[in-house]
Amino acid sequence: MGLQGTSTAEWFERAGKVLVGGVSSGFRYWGPDDTMVIDRGEGAYVWDMDGKRYIDYQLGFGPIVLGHAEPSVVDAVVAAAKSGTTFAMTTAGEVEAAEKVQASVGYVEAMRFTNTGTEATMHAVRLARAVTGRDLVLKFEGCYHGAHDYVLFSTPGGPTDGLGSRRSPMPLQASSGIPAAIGPLVRTAPFNDIEAVARILADEGRSVAAILVEPALGNCFGIYPAPGFLEGLRDLATEHGCVLVFDEVKTGFRFALGGAEEVFGVAPDIGTFAKSMGNGFPVAAIGGRREVLDAWSEGGIVQAGTYSGNGIAAAAVSATIDVLSTGEPHARIDKVGRLLMEGLAAVCADRGVPAHVIGHPAMFGLVFSDEPPADFRDTADHDAGLYETVIRAMVRRGVMPNDDGLEPWFVSAAHTEEDAATTLQAFQEALEEALG
Repeated sequence: MGLQGTSTAEWFERAGKVLVGGVSSGFRYWGPDDTMVIDRGEGAYVWDMDGKRYIDYQLGFGPIVLGHAEPSVVDAVVAAAKSGTTFAMTTAGEVEAAEKVQASVGYVEAMRFTNTGTEATMHAVRLARAVTGRDLVLKFEGCYHGAHDYVLFSTPGGPTDGLGSRRSPMPLQASSGIPAAIGPLVRTAPFNDIEAVARILADEGRSVAAILVEPALGNCFGIYPAPGFLEGLRDLATEHGCVLVFDEVKTGFRFALGGAEEVFGVAPDIGTFAKSMGNGFPVAAIGGRREVLDAWSEGGIVQAGTYSGNGIAAAAVSATIDVLSTGEPHARIDKVGRLLMEGLAAVCADRGVPAHVIGHPAMFGLVFSDEPPADFRDTADHDAGLYETVIRAMVRRGVMPNDDGLEPWFVSAAHTEEDAATTLQAFQEALEEALG
């Protein structure tokens, strides 16, 4: 039996006639009978076209940090829209939003807005190449940095047996349509393997423009950096003159107001932000050390975007940061997230199921394996079939994480302890059902 109710199935049929596969992003497709069509969201919940309510742990793949349709953000956006949305000039709202980002994230000395996480990492890579005069980019297996050609290598979801040896990793192209000439410009290493990074830089450090990394793996169970890993990247980037780029599209404003630097104590040269900085409105930014970012003002390095810093985006950023700055949202997320992480682990332990709950309370993963993964290669041991079966049984019970285990659970400030209790009950029932 599929997850769709009668009305949801009818809407998905309509979607299939106008949207390729019935979706506008391939990551939203769960199959012909299980892909959902959502009517609305409020707080921690979404409703499908049949009026069924779900506790939402997808949160739009992470952006909803305060809760769906957070009134203060909606009110700010409505007010901004009444004053016009897009101009060919800087606006006061854009300046105010940038000031709030700068005041929140310690390493942001200068910045520019853009529209999506993909745009942000694309511009960051180009900027790093321009300021160093180098071409190579070093990224990590299991890190996803958006959908542009230079970063679609060794991404989560691909086969781990195609990555080559740990000592000599092979960039694994993740999509057709990427020119063959791009592959030789990418180097990859296992996440948390600082020795592998040191070897690559010892051989090619003078050609590496950027070390691009997610501080925690936002599309791979939320895997955490090992102690000393980010510090090691910082030291190696400095030693070899590379630009260290933290992709904080998922960790930024979700883990803490100050993002990865606040949590891990390491500052990059450039950070890219999106998702939680606007509580679901499309907005992104690139920020970092002024001596790097100011290269844009010297000319000759293209960074542009018609909608960058538009009125709606700027208003969403300002309003979201205003709420986050009180400290209350992150405190609630931490409390509920820890209840869920500890509860999921306890249910699995009680039933003798090998499992690990890893990551941050705001973004964590449940791994069905004997040992917790330290990198993407380790995820090959995860029982993906059991996970999908359990999650779809949870969705039938009104609780909605993503059914792909690599995609973490996301918690918002709108989730309650009661939601956590309901979720754990649904998980227990779903796991028992799956185990027979």
